[in-house]
Amino acid sequence: MSESRRYLVKEMFGPTLQGEGAHAGRPCVFLRFAACNLACTWCDTDFAPEGAERFTADEIVARLVALDRHAARMVVVTGGEPTLQWDTELSEALRLSGFRTHMESNGTRPVAGHIDWLTISPKPQFHPASLELVSQVAPSEIKVVIDDTVDAVALDRYTERYACDHYFAQPCMDARYAEHLARTMQLIHERPRWRLSLQLHKILGVP
Repeated sequence: MSESRRYLVKEMFGPTLQGEGAHAGRPCVFLRFAACNLACTWCDTDFAPEGAERFTADEIVARLVALDRHAARMVVVTGGEPTLQWDTELSEALRLSGFRTHMESNGTRPVAGHIDWLTISPKPQFHPASLELVSQVAPSEIKVVIDDTVDAVALDRYTERYACDHYFAQPCMDARYAEHLARTMQLIHERPRWRLSLQLHKILGVP
């Protein structure tokens, strides 16, 4: 009998709140995978393999159930880039345990396995030459982080590329946050299909 796959996990935590997008404010737990295929200059997440641990699907589910002590049964799967490790075995284990699975991906890989809600956050300005956005994704929402490289033309490209009900512009929360927020507000007024997303968890000071 083959040994169960072990996933490289940076952290699991909760209960907390989803801080971004259409489900901002909803109680959930988080599963953060290690490793990413991009190197965004303003990334605020530690996804390095150093300090990560390996778990089987059953071990991940058991830990998330223990963390989800109020039985919200919503897990946000993120990274890094979660599609590097996400598969049918883990998605089915979570589904059978009653979890609704939300994932945020950079859109460079298809999603293998069931997902209830898919956020695509494209960052082509950070792609190496060998990487591009894939077409085999069906996002529930688009979330674009607004920095100096993103303009109204870029937002138009995303609305043309991705058909979904929710388009979010989110100011990059770095040392120039006030400038990014002002640009985001301007872009939303120019492109009213887009809505403002703020990092609610950072504003509230929750994990």
